[in-house]
Amino acid sequence: MTQESSGHHPRFFDAHTHVQFPGFDADRDAVIRRAREADVWMVNVGTQKDTSRAAVALAERYSDGMYAAVGLHPIHTSRSFHDAQELGGSDAGSAVGAPAARGEVFDAGYYRALALHPKTVAIGECGLDYFHFSDDEPRALQIQK
Repeated sequence: MTQESSGHHPRFFDAHTHVQFPGFDADRDAVIRRAREADVWMVNVGTQKDTSRAAVALAERYSDGMYAAVGLHPIHTSRSFHDAQELGGSDAGSAVGAPAARGEVFDAGYYRALALHPKTVAIGECGLDYFHFSDDEPRALQIQK
């Protein structure tokens, strides 16, 4: 974790938030303001390229109390469907009215660059997601691995 210039320690630390997601576009500043007033610091967790980059960009806006985690959630390694606010319409396809993740291919160099940013304090979302994919779908699990 980066050293904070203020020396202030939070009362609470939310280690897994997604305030950078498009679902917070309308009230992001208000949500962050309320958290800061309650002395809550947070780590915004990226789930793919766009949201990882957005987590770092949001962390850059604050000198303390706001950090990023970057990574590719296993569900985004194949075509999958999500709440419209999660993907925000960019690069999202649709079927049955729900937006679809694009099936991102992991780009180690891209994520390495984000991980080396001073406001990045963790790697995640990542790992094998057996909830969404089973041994009956070996290709999906191989992509995750």
